[in-house]
Amino acid sequence: MKISKKFVYLGVSVVMGLSLFTEVKAQQVPVADKPYKNELTLVEGKLRNGDLAGAIETLDAVIAKYPDAAEVYYAKALLFGQARNLEVAIPLAQKALSLEPRNLLFANYLVELYKSAADLSSAISVVDQVILQYPDNASLYREKMLLLHANKQSDQALDVYTDAVDRFGKSDTLDVIKSEVLVDMERHDEAQAVLLPWVKENSGIRQVYSTLAYIYLDKKQSKQALEVLQKGYANTKNDLLYLDMADAYSAEKKNKPALESLKKAFESSNVDYADKYRAIFTMLSGKSAFSLDQIQELANILVIKHPRVADSHVAKGDILWRRGQLQEARSLFLTAVGINRGHIDAWRMLMNVELALNEADQAIAHGFEALESNPNNPMLLYFTGLAYMVKDDSENARKMMESALDNSGQENTYLQSLIYAGLGDLYHKLKMAEVSDVAYEEAIKLDSTNVTAMNNYAYYLSERNEKLEVAAELSKKSNELDPTSNTFQDTYAWVLFKQEKYKESLKWIEKALRGASPSAVLYDHYGDILYKNGNAKEAVKQWEKALSMNGGSGLDLEKIKLKIEKKSYVE
Repeated sequence: MKISKKFVYLGVSVVMGLSLFTEVKAQQVPVADKPYKNELTLVEGKLRNGDLAGAIETLDAVIAKYPDAAEVYYAKALLFGQARNLEVAIPLAQKALSLEPRNLLFANYLVELYKSAADLSSAISVVDQVILQYPDNASLYREKMLLLHANKQSDQALDVYTDAVDRFGKSDTLDVIKSEVLVDMERHDEAQAVLLPWVKENSGIRQVYSTLAYIYLDKKQSKQALEVLQKGYANTKNDLLYLDMADAYSAEKKNKPALESLKKAFESSNVDYADKYRAIFTMLSGKSAFSLDQIQELANILVIKHPRVADSHVAKGDILWRRGQLQEARSLFLTAVGINRGHIDAWRMLMNVELALNEADQAIAHGFEALESNPNNPMLLYFTGLAYMVKDDSENARKMMESALDNSGQENTYLQSLIYAGLGDLYHKLKMAEVSDVAYEEAIKLDSTNVTAMNNYAYYLSERNEKLEVAAELSKKSNELDPTSNTFQDTYAWVLFKQEKYKESLKWIEKALRGASPSAVLYDHYGDILYKNGNAKEAVKQWEKALSMNGGSGLDLEKIKLKIEKKSYVE
């Protein structure tokens, strides 16, 4: 299941409290004796009122008057850093530190900015500068180890460990970091040897036990992992270890105690919400043996313990959606967007569930409401376009879909592929075959696992009797990627039919019929394939089934009636 995971370099510093210069965490910028104290108070007031531009303007005025005011550069760097404008924030933090090179608060923030920018070499350089100022600060060496390791300089990180031990002596905090480096270097036996003495000494640091348990689980030694974790809990009383215990119990195929361990973690106020959400997200990704009922138990706890966190409601709504409880799911998604109107996934899932409820108008209304808070968001534009497609409003669907594409330049290829596939469907509907083909091809090029694009493109090619070899290749691949879809199986059967491979086509259409709820289209295809395989009598029965359950499938009813009347296949 791997609900918990071995921590990474930034995670260690946060979880263990080893963040650079621990001693200054509560330190405030000293401005009591500064001539610009009143101006900084004014900045605070403007920020409380949401006047960011006014706050920056005031800071700029102070800098113009006091060009050596390090605290002001730092304050301005904080504002731009919080806005994720690192190109502006980093030079400002650099300036603050250059004016006061011994200020640990400024150095710490500059390191964090470099981490956010994935510029670990520069972060290491800052730490080196500060070590020169504070050679007896042990936390600096730990931070440098973490940064070097994250920068793929693991051997150098171990050299820093040796220097730190020579200077400060051995400690469980240092050895936890060393063990993590060794684990990532696949030197598990060495890491285990580093940690075992601290277990014997009853270390009070959680990571001693969680890292050692991770090593045991990797070696398929779940019993030893459980023993270590139970001892760790006795020594630390850290509820986060319950997540590790859940992994260990799952490895032992003990579902009930695994679930009970997760419940304890979820009910604990001492386990961060992020850890709980990561656990439930892992389960919803299909990486656990828990049933939807069991996962919902955990989601219920999440909503009770964290009612003002939108993700809690989204997680529970997702489970209810999967269970077919669409109205209940919609209620939770509505709660989520009420809490956080910037939650794109919550809006997406709300619109999706409304489409499943055949409430396209409501989905469109929510699409526009979502776009008010998140203008030009390509995901929201895409789903609003889908809702218009469901309504057969091709003009508005095209506007939304093309706008989604225009605004998707900075998005991942998965979303871009979805948009191109949607445009492929739309252009086909508009009888723009050549443009539709290009859109499908682009969708598949962007995401080679986009089975829906493959299936739809293959089917429409077969309907046009064009590029049947391409259609067969795409349809075959979609079935390899998703072997459970009777829709994809039907498409492959139909492509084979168009290639006049009737016997093989019959095998695939009968495979599709064994799936859940065959459609009128599928029965119509089955009749055609049976006829070409010499079974006219059974073919008529299938055409009659298709006619009786047509229900808006888009089938040519007159053509089916003609086939039944003639007891023969009709082109």
